[in-house]
Amino acid sequence: MAGKAMMSRWGRIVLALMIAVPIALASRWLEGNASDNQPLPEPWRSMTTAALEIIPSGEFVSVRIADEADERAQGMQHLPARVIRDHPIWFEFPTPRRVGWHMRNVRIALDMAYVAPDGTVIAVERMEPGQSGYGVDEEIAAALEVAAGEAERLGIRPGTRLRLRDGPSAGD
Repeated sequence: MAGKAMMSRWGRIVLALMIAVPIALASRWLEGNASDNQPLPEPWRSMTTAALEIIPSGEFVSVRIADEADERAQGMQHLPARVIRDHPIWFEFPTPRRVGWHMRNVRIALDMAYVAPDGTVIAVERMEPGQSGYGVDEEIAAALEVAAGEAERLGIRPGTRLRLRDGPSAGD
């Protein structure tokens, strides 16, 4: 009898897990893809693309270039998580300046690499959804915005150099 009761208890636990795990996975998928069917914002669609070289590794990353005020203001706001993960943004400024960043309307955490006029990364900062007050107290010529963890994966840290191979860039 004790063995039957034990099996019944384990059966309930397994059944609960079989129900709970798919629900949890589905809710995470829906959260990250909630706006997949909505058109992407015009300023984001208007960004050109280029290959960004990471020096000294020599690795290249395809980036969208935000070099117009409306494109820089758009950033990763109102984009599905999959688009954010697949499309880093290179923010470029016509003249070096101090810039503040916020994460309102951004679905996932991001890494921001702040770039000096010579193309050298000054700092890398993790930014969380819904937060604000990000930035460095130095003038930057550009910034690279990637999904959280990508900066480390790509070897981007203070002292790394970043250079666009096509289009405008800082440090050329």
